[in-house]
Amino acid sequence: KITRTIGKGQMVAFVFGQINVAANQSDVQLIAADPSGNDGYAAAWDGEIVGIAYNLSAARTAGTLTIGATVNGTEDTDTTVSVPGDSATTSGYKRVPRGAAPFVAGQVIGAEITTNAGHLPTTTDLTVTVYVLQYIEGI
Repeated sequence: KITRTIGKGQMVAFVFGQINVAANQSDVQLIAADPSGNDGYAAAWDGEIVGIAYNLSAARTAGTLTIGATVNGTEDTDTTVSVPGDSATTSGYKRVPRGAAPFVAGQVIGAEITTNAGHLPTTTDLTVTVYVLQYIEGI
């Protein structure tokens, strides 16, 4: 039997990316994976960030790359993940503890990266997915 019920929360994935990840970037907002060119998605309900994942077109070989989710353009350090430059890793994730990275309706959820001068290769493309739980009870 199918019923018309709804949970108290809905998991939503917001996708961002950058082509040819350059060296020497500091807290650069990634572009949303839609045709707008915007750097985030406005939340319609209160919620929290519960995870972040990344995928690279090729493994990094040197330098540093960190990725973090943002709320209204400010990185939440509970979401930051460091991508190894080990010539092997092309994907990874971080699960964020519940309650650590909350947001309220109307705030913009985004993602940003930081690379150092030694980041290689600069031809690597990056996709980042920020997972949020939106509290939809009461609708």
